[in-house]
Amino acid sequence: MTKLLEGIKVIDLSRFLAGPYCASMLGDMGADVIKVEPLEGEYLRHTGPFYKGESLYCMEMNRNKRAIAVSTREKEGRELLIEMFKDADVVINNYKPGVMEKMGFTWEFLHELNPRLILVSISGWGQTGPKASQPGFDSLAQAAFGLMSMTGDPNGEPYLAGSFLMDYGTGIYSALGTMYALYYREKTGIAQRVDTCLLDTAISLMVDAVPVESLLQLHRKRMANLDRNSAPVGNFMTSDGKYVFIVAGPNNFYAALMNVIGKSELIEDPRFKEPDSRFQNTELINGIVGEWVKQHTREEVVEILSSKGIPVSAVLECWEAIQDEQVKHNEMVINFPSKLGEIPMPGFPVKMSETPGAVYHGATLTGEHTDEVLREYGLSDERIAELRAKNVIR
Repeated sequence: MTKLLEGIKVIDLSRFLAGPYCASMLGDMGADVIKVEPLEGEYLRHTGPFYKGESLYCMEMNRNKRAIAVSTREKEGRELLIEMFKDADVVINNYKPGVMEKMGFTWEFLHELNPRLILVSISGWGQTGPKASQPGFDSLAQAAFGLMSMTGDPNGEPYLAGSFLMDYGTGIYSALGTMYALYYREKTGIAQRVDTCLLDTAISLMVDAVPVESLLQLHRKRMANLDRNSAPVGNFMTSDGKYVFIVAGPNNFYAALMNVIGKSELIEDPRFKEPDSRFQNTELINGIVGEWVKQHTREEVVEILSSKGIPVSAVLECWEAIQDEQVKHNEMVINFPSKLGEIPMPGFPVKMSETPGAVYHGATLTGEHTDEVLREYGLSDERIAELRAKNVIR
């Protein structure tokens, strides 16, 4: 199997989610990713849920990496990093802005040390600016930059998304930025810094809300599960107490749905004839659809509507989703062997015909490859033992 990033060496100094997720995506494409952790292991290793004493978060975030444990508080530990930086292609960190500089690793120092080195810096709010020094977390980004205000029941409190979208989105942008920088370096020989943050991810995902709020002064409100522009769209409870989600806003889908539920006379009804008029009567038209849906089971609704080409989906629980036939066909849940047994984890989401991403090896234990990696940098077994005795490495 051809590995797109084979020969690219990545030093991953990051922790939590966004940075490790970025590095794991590069590892999925074949990069040699060396995860550098403190001696006690990074934060995620102590975050549940656990399987056989190991964090499942950590298993997923640190797949396709080799793990070493180095105390960067010690001068000798920082000297080891400098040796690693000399032949690295990418260094990823998500320290608070200024921490890398305090460690002595300014961009100017790194660029002089290794002119081909790309530095990826991930933060909450950016490397500079009035909020740069504040702690940044996924939930804070959702709260601070509009996404939470648009999510949830209009008569209730704002809700967080069900997944860490800001962290994972920033990780994806960081991996994309790294690929941009590698491509630019390939064309010009010039390395550069890549700066991503949760704030920028949050604003980028607001998309059309930015011009709507800025130009039209139409302040976005929470819509629960309704569409912002058309109907009938939404969650509908079935006779067996489950839910389906139907999207029938466009005229062709609306007409097909009305025929299915025996309400063909509503196709030309002025209240529902066009998307905008249906949107103005959302509660009424969704109520009519809901009455039909609750007379059928979830499976029946999905089967009936799907057979007519009407967009519909069962609202699946996570355990149901990972068993879905299309998920299996797309190889999006894989079982990878590890020292703890087979561990199911998401597959690589980008399908490439010549250089497919893959999981080559599962998550590693803290310091599992310390000796192996340091030998590659010319350290003798005696020197490695000496550093371990000084608590510089694990």
